[in-house]
Amino acid sequence: MQPSTLSRVFFFFAVLVSTGTLSAMAEQSDWAEGTAEHNDGANREHYNLAASLRWKHFLGDWCDAEGTEQGEVAYAVAEVVDDDIRKPVRWDVTNLVKQWGDATHPDQGVFLRVIDGSGRIAFGSRESSDATLHPKLELTGEGGAVRLDAVADTFLPKSTYRCQGQADELRVSSESENLLIRFNMNQAADIGTITNAKLVLQSTQQFGSASVGVFRCNQGERFLPSSPVFGIAAKYENDRRIEDDPDVIFATGFEQPNWENEWTQAGPDSKVDTVDADTRSEGFLPLQGMALRSRIAQGEFTALNTLYKFEERIGSEPEEVYFRYYLRLADDWNQTIQGGKLPGISGTYGRAGWGGRKSNGKDGWSARGLFRQTIPEGNPLAGRTPIGFYCYHADMEGTYGANWVWSQGYRGYLTTNRWYAIEQQCRLNTPGDKDGILRAWVDGQLAFEKTDVRFRLTDELRIEQIWLNLYHGGKTASPHDQHIFLDNVVIAKKYIGPMAKQP
Repeated sequence: MQPSTLSRVFFFFAVLVSTGTLSAMAEQSDWAEGTAEHNDGANREHYNLAASLRWKHFLGDWCDAEGTEQGEVAYAVAEVVDDDIRKPVRWDVTNLVKQWGDATHPDQGVFLRVIDGSGRIAFGSRESSDATLHPKLELTGEGGAVRLDAVADTFLPKSTYRCQGQADELRVSSESENLLIRFNMNQAADIGTITNAKLVLQSTQQFGSASVGVFRCNQGERFLPSSPVFGIAAKYENDRRIEDDPDVIFATGFEQPNWENEWTQAGPDSKVDTVDADTRSEGFLPLQGMALRSRIAQGEFTALNTLYKFEERIGSEPEEVYFRYYLRLADDWNQTIQGGKLPGISGTYGRAGWGGRKSNGKDGWSARGLFRQTIPEGNPLAGRTPIGFYCYHADMEGTYGANWVWSQGYRGYLTTNRWYAIEQQCRLNTPGDKDGILRAWVDGQLAFEKTDVRFRLTDELRIEQIWLNLYHGGKTASPHDQHIFLDNVVIAKKYIGPMAKQP
């Protein structure tokens, strides 16, 4: 890297720090403590179960003092002796806290693990009814001193998938339990540059003696903000005349009163209509003219079931297609019970690949979109709805399709009352080989990529249709009315990208 390039990188990094962007990015990748009502926090496999975000390593991801992932050089070590005495245990974490302060590393929390010995050590958690047992971070700075309370803590037991963020104790033990704590360093802003930092936990029980080391949490991704990638749509201001592009198969903005005639099948009539203004206090603002509105009614399942069949419309079925649409979750969107289905791509042929009709590679497949439960309050991604692919393929093990959330860059986590450009690419595999491709972009940024999908074992299966689908479930009906809006659908042979205004 040339010096001038390196300088620009450091300048960009400094801008992220000064604007708070880096902090916001770190917050998205924070592990979740979890709530009392749901099993939705960090556990042995996930750092955020509600968001379907997985650790790279079983029982958690950390970095050591030398920057080595899953390394053994602790920032600090405390010896905890089994003497059956309740006692404070202290670690000097000054170097780690200074690295957070100068943005050498994002503050993702403290990771404690046993590095020697075979004992299990119990500590009081922030949920303990005895406030004297709560974890503390004692800080001294140029302008004074402060003691911070933990804002989240949990531990990761090997023996259960249940989240432990609401337990009244924390535990570490060799190879079977690791401990996580997070503090809000903004609460120490008034004391200036940190000169000394001590982590203090209260050990309530010891079952053997152990050396407990401090490491830094290292979960999630390190994607910096980037510009969207533009495609076919960049040539057509606000998608005007995009249907004339030689690589576009179909495009619609739902502007015509008889928009249903553009599709092979449309409906159901009672659940869809077109709107250009907010008529029901759903937080709607038009993207561009009319939009298709779909309603999941209280106590019901299907809200949208509209098809574009390639054989009927263009006389052949492709093996690769790009499908872009704009999506807006209405103000009343809140998935509290379970997830469901969103628009996608399929080749079911009325035989297999949906509704528990397991694919065998010769009868059908599908890659519809999916939505998961809306992430609850108290979570780093609270209020967002995860989306992804719901895929029936030749290698599926269970009766129902695989759930692949679009977690790259945390881009597949949608808020309400905002338009998103959603694009899916599907390239069918060479029959029998594991080389099929699914990709997804949100607002022109890659959110998911899988290049080893085996959709089929025969070339008689192709891409049959685009499936505009909105379905609640599963087998549980929607607990209340909720809406989505769709607009500016484009199907093409090449990457489409989000709309772009001409300069």
